[in-house]
Amino acid sequence: MYILDFAPGLEGLDQRVSLWMNSNYCSFGDVFWTFMSGVKVWFAMYALIAALILWRLGWKRGLVAIACIALAFFLDERVNNLIKHLVERVRPCNNPLMIEAGVHILETGGGWSFPSGHACNSFGFALSSALCLKFGAASVAGVDGLWRSSVKLDESSLNRRDKVNGLIVNVYGVFIITWAFLVGVSRVMVARHFLGDVIVGAVIGSLMGVLWAFIARFVYRKF
Repeated sequence: MYILDFAPGLEGLDQRVSLWMNSNYCSFGDVFWTFMSGVKVWFAMYALIAALILWRLGWKRGLVAIACIALAFFLDERVNNLIKHLVERVRPCNNPLMIEAGVHILETGGGWSFPSGHACNSFGFALSSALCLKFGAASVAGVDGLWRSSVKLDESSLNRRDKVNGLIVNVYGVFIITWAFLVGVSRVMVARHFLGDVIVGAVIGSLMGVLWAFIARFVYRKF
């Protein structure tokens, strides 16, 4: 299947790498990647994260964070759909060449492939929520900074709530970025996207998420 007439250049490389990734499947993996690729299954997680933000940052900073996360998601969708209709790349599950090459299809459907909306939205949500929580926790602690490891904080000046917030920020950051990564990979494994679609979608979403997180940080300074 690797001697088929793939497209030249980067597109052909993208097709080959995506097909190689997709071909590494097993019964457990099929269930796992289909689950990760779902949409409605994550609604409860979003609600819990919103509750976590309100709980740790208070209602004022919490509402600012949630509003910025929602705006990042909204703009992710608009930009993603605009590019899709400009490029009009066929999805792997509908691409005759990929089907002939034996792509393992777990999900079907129409629409365009480039860039990946799932990757765009998941990375936009991950970066905006992680940074909004991080900047908000710093604001609650009275620290006007990014909480980088290079910034030395006076531990005695931080109360128990601030220390717990710092721990939550770190754990949540690792969790949500890992989640976004797995969502992105799942789109290749179910044959809904090429790897290049996922990478570009992740970059767009990340940039949008960082932008709105810094807007939230600016608003936090008003409190």
